[in-house]
Amino acid sequence: MLQFAITNLQIDDTTFEVPSVLGRWQFARAPNYDELVPKLEKGMCANTFYATNESVNPSIGDADFRAVFAEIVDICLVLSFLNARCVTPSGTTQFSSIQSIQLGDDFIRPRAIVGFEDLKVPSMTTLFVGWLPTSYSSYMKRGLRLQLSHWLSGLTCFSLEDIYLSAGVQMDIIKQHERVVSGNSQLTYMQGMTSASSRYGLTPLGQDYKNMRNDIVHEGVLSGSNFRGRSKAQCADVLADTLNWLDQYVLSVLDLAKQVSNVSRWRGAMLENNLPSISIR
Repeated sequence: MLQFAITNLQIDDTTFEVPSVLGRWQFARAPNYDELVPKLEKGMCANTFYATNESVNPSIGDADFRAVFAEIVDICLVLSFLNARCVTPSGTTQFSSIQSIQLGDDFIRPRAIVGFEDLKVPSMTTLFVGWLPTSYSSYMKRGLRLQLSHWLSGLTCFSLEDIYLSAGVQMDIIKQHERVVSGNSQLTYMQGMTSASSRYGLTPLGQDYKNMRNDIVHEGVLSGSNFRGRSKAQCADVLADTLNWLDQYVLSVLDLAKQVSNVSRWRGAMLENNLPSISIR
């Protein structure tokens, strides 16, 4: 039996299951969950859940070990995306028959993240029903491990500029995959976003996204020669639209969009009020 302590997961479900390449992962709240939640709200990390896979034992082969260890990283990245927190294994528990003295470099380290809205889903078990036949394959093909790592890093931002630069990196990842899928190696980042929008039935971002992206990348400001004379509120609105588009893209890739009730969780006013800008005077 393999059991991980899972940090920072805060959801209504007390238990849920995720199909695994070997058996299934059973997530369950820690007995002292209610005592730990206030710590999360104060910007601390806590092991709020345990993830157990009864099918993993010391006799399985190296390939299976690698597969289940990679899988728990990917499941937790999806949970991070849904929860808007750094949800990650912090290590094996004392009850695990397989002990990991130190987690590898491919594991996300626990970090406290507060102040962002989660995505509302009716049931985590229902959400993950299609994990193996549908979601995980698409997750791998579209490079979501790398993209969601950048998405999560963006939530540790100090400013509007930080989180927008993170969004720009994600758009470049999307562009690279659109180049492969479309067979067009000349797609620009904007064309990649438009191509992905068409592929998944999303409303593409407009010229404001492109102009503000060019200003932050080439001039180090949110409002420069391309997105001239804009206020912090206007820049925050563009950022909110970008983050909502990225949410819709990820949910579409994972085939989960219909199970989420608040797809547009990012709002310009919330970002403007909670994050400073280092470039807008």
